[in-house]
This record gives sequence, C-alpha cells and structure tokens, in this order.
Amino acid sequence: MGMGAMMTAMLGLPLTSVMITTLFLGADGITLMPVVIVAVAVSYVASAHLAPASEPADAAPAAPDPSATP
Repeated sequence: MGMGAMMTAMLGLPLTSVMITTLFLGADGITLMPVVIVAVAVSYVASAHLAPASEPADAAPAAPDPSATP
C-alpha cells in the first residue's frame, strides 16, 4: 500500500503505480491488488486536493507596492 501511495503522490500516475507495485509484490500481487488500488486512489485524490493552485500563464505580474520601503 505504501509503495503505491508514495509513487502516486510523487509521480501523479495512479495506473502505473498500481502496476509497478503489483509486479514488485510477485505472487501476492494479485491478492493484494484491491488494497493497493484503494491506497493509490486515496493518495491521488489527496495529492490533487492539497496541490497549490497554479497561476494562469497570461496573468501579469503584480506591481510593486510604492509605499513599501526596501
């Protein structure tokens, strides 16, 4: 669970994280796949929710405050 969740949070690729984690687990991978899928889904939603909002590319930079002293 931890491998899949961490990989998803870092890479942002949930399907790839499930597949790689399942391959690493070997014979137990198929048995544990539903648990890994739940962990990956929770990690993906949480990391998407906690990510900072990006500024639009066409937004002009803020003008400096003239009253501020350096």
